[in-house]
Amino acid sequence: MTEELGKEILKEIREINEKLDQINEPRGLSTPMKFIALLFGCMVVGPIILLIMSRVFG
Repeated sequence: MTEELGKEILKEIREINEKLDQINEPRGLSTPMKFIALLFGCMVVGPIILLIMSRVFG
């Protein structure tokens, strides 16, 4: 009985560890966030870089 109980406990601990591993997996940006980042880059960062380049070279 104690051996069966020990095996059952180990099985449940493994299942919990697998769930925790899935939760802790790194995730990338979602597709909408990628589009927002692209728009931010084009609308904000791009003009700032162009302004700096025009001041340096112009």
